[in-house]
Formats: sequence, C-alpha cells, structure tokens
Amino acid sequence: MTGETLTTGWEPGAPVGDSLARRFVHAYADRTAAMAARAGGRVRRVAGAVLADPASPFGYDNAVVLTAPPDPGDLPRVLDEAARFFPPHRWWVLLSLFALPDPAGYGLVRVGHPPLMFRPPGPLPPSPPGLVIRTVPDADPADFERVLVAGYGLAEVGRPAVADPRPGDLLHLVVGYAGGEPVATAGACVGHGVVEVDWVAVLPGHRGRGFGGAVTAAACAVAPELPSLLISSDDGHPVYRRLGYWDLFRTTMWEHPPS
Repeated sequence: MTGETLTTGWEPGAPVGDSLARRFVHAYADRTAAMAARAGGRVRRVAGAVLADPASPFGYDNAVVLTAPPDPGDLPRVLDEAARFFPPHRWWVLLSLFALPDPAGYGLVRVGHPPLMFRPPGPLPPSPPGLVIRTVPDADPADFERVLVAGYGLAEVGRPAVADPRPGDLLHLVVGYAGGEPVATAGACVGHGVVEVDWVAVLPGHRGRGFGGAVTAAACAVAPELPSLLISSDDGHPVYRRLGYWDLFRTTMWEHPPS
C-alpha cells in the first residue's frame, strides 16, 4: 500500500497508554517535573523531552528525560536546550529509553545502560522478621533522608530533592526499621497507570536480609492493582528479580558532572 504511514507508538499525539515503555517514560518525566516545581525549581518541555531542574546537589534529581526516540537532528537540539537550561555548574543526567549516539561536545559522561524492569500486579510478599515498615509522614522524613544519603553515599553531596520535607501527595515514601533504627528506604509515584519505583536503599550493615525487597514491595503497595516499573542498579537487580520483576530492555543514561 503506497503512502501508508505506520505508527511507531512514539508520535507526539500517540496515547500515553500505548505501551508500558511510553507509560513509564511519561510517568518518570512528569514526576521529575513535579519534584522540580515543588522545590521551586524550573521545568521546560520541548519536543521529545522534559527538562527538570530542582537545583538539587544530587545530579540524578536534575534530569533531561527523552519522551520519544530522537531523529538524527533532534538530540543536538535537545542538548543545546539543556546547555542553556542548566547552569554550567549543575550536575544533571540524560535518561533515554532508546540507544543514542555519543553526544560528543556536551560534557556528558556515559553512566551505563541500566535495565528497565516490570512487575505485573500481584500479591506482594510479607516483610521479613525484624523489619517494621512505616510510610512517611508516619515515619519521620528525617529518617528517610538519613538512610537515603548514607545508602547512596551522598553525605558529601547534600540533601537530594526527594528528601524535601513537603511530600504532599506527590510521592509515596517508606522507611524500614530494624531494632527501632531506620535501615532501608524506597519510594514510588503513581502516574499514567503505572507505579514508578525509585530510591531503594539499604544501609550496608543490613544488606542481604531481604530488607531491600521488602521496602520495594511496600512502595509497590501504594497501588497494588497497577503494574510497577523501575530502572535497576546492578546491586538491586537480583533483589528485584526475586520480587517478581522482569527485565524489559536496557536504557541509556549519561551524566553532566558538576564543574
């Protein structure tokens, strides 16, 4: 059939619900934008990308999220926009669900290709013995911040944007306690029909006891009827597999280190 245009699912007017990948990337982009707005930062939406700058000292809070696969000329356009948007000293990341050419000349360093993982709705396992999980604000937000900073090695970086004391109804944050002490965190945000999970951290002395999977399950429980998705670290990958997550495909992540 001559002249027929076949959809890819990534056209600007395509329904967000067209695929799990499309749901995830829009949920992730909207969440980073909402966090920036809550922190009094800046947000810019351009064709094929969302730029969010909450001015966090933790670079993974400051993000350029590609919401469609870029055509050959699109990536330089988006990166030129990012160069104008972020202050020169800002640490920020570029997240893409799509393979990208090397963005030479923009000061970006490849982080890697972390996998996007998916868990269908289903029963969640109980917490292991010795762990009590509480949800912020029943859990002290300072406990969430303390574990997250220590678990991610951010002590010399500063407070990440997720630790803003004004969570409102944007984020679902949980803290796991062992012996009355905060030892694990996770969080989630619901958007576009999926639960987007992030901020999973366990203090070094408490790893290997099932705490990471337990707080991840508690984050998923904010909407157990919905599928959940996350971008996995290497350390977290076996934890999520045991919890019932499946690998979908690898994403692409670059960072612009602080000057």
